[in-house]
Amino acid sequence: MRSYFVIFNSMASRGRASRSRSAIEEAFRAGKAEYHLASTEARGHAEELARQAVAEGWSAVVAVGGDGVVHEVVNGLLSGRDDDPTLPLGIVPVGSGNDFIKMLDLPAHRPPDAVRRILAATPRQVDVGRVLRHVTAGGPQGVWYFTNGVGVGFDAQVATHARAIRRLRGVAIYAWAVVRALGELRSPHIQVIVDGKEISDGALILTTVSNGPCHGGNFWLCPGASVDDGELDVLTATARSLPGVLRLLPRVMFGKHLGQPGVELHRGRQVTIRSREPLPIHADGEVVAEWVRELEIDLLPKRLTVLA
Repeated sequence: MRSYFVIFNSMASRGRASRSRSAIEEAFRAGKAEYHLASTEARGHAEELARQAVAEGWSAVVAVGGDGVVHEVVNGLLSGRDDDPTLPLGIVPVGSGNDFIKMLDLPAHRPPDAVRRILAATPRQVDVGRVLRHVTAGGPQGVWYFTNGVGVGFDAQVATHARAIRRLRGVAIYAWAVVRALGELRSPHIQVIVDGKEISDGALILTTVSNGPCHGGNFWLCPGASVDDGELDVLTATARSLPGVLRLLPRVMFGKHLGQPGVELHRGRQVTIRSREPLPIHADGEVVAEWVRELEIDLLPKRLTVLA
């Protein structure tokens, strides 16, 4: 029997996640599992709790919430570790986007089912992205990690608007955030290098480095990405007019945009991004820095252990 340290973000899905607490605890009790549930109190607290779980010797950690709490928990699990896989991570997805779990085939917004899957799961190793170096303002210090993807440009602008939207939930948040981001369309000059080869040095509306296929709940930016293929997917889209973006967006929602003029997908293990102007950056759907000028990213194959 495993012991489970449960990290609960009651504010996920604009506070709707708080209603799931009793059902989650009942599912652990029904499974006769040893568990301890700790609620997050502020941004960054989930990372601290994950480090605490490792230090106390719990055999698995469970993140309850959306991609944001998963991002923090994973950073806590990987903090200070060498080359060993992490403690097993279970996810009860009750957030707005729930993008990472789409690759793990976990049920969203069905907490008891998710807990039962966790209790019966066999640990599996998947890839995780790592930001080795960054030139940012207001962002995390030192090395940090991501599960699903990092974006600079339009998708980061969408994430910036999404965090300010309070009255909507789920995919509707991101849909409205897209509308707002379209009103400030930008195409900054960005250089992108993948495995030592320059793939772009010009005006780009979008630059995304993905471990997973879906972002923002329903935008399949890198539809062929996989968490265990040993590669990062790097998507770029060149500058285009507002009508051009509006024509492209429906294709993105169905993963049919690849091959369109100015849209390129590359794969590799190491990525460098440099921007001539400071741009917002998101990681796993959360805005992690107000602006970034340079990122160095690589992939850690099979470093994250998941219960799925």
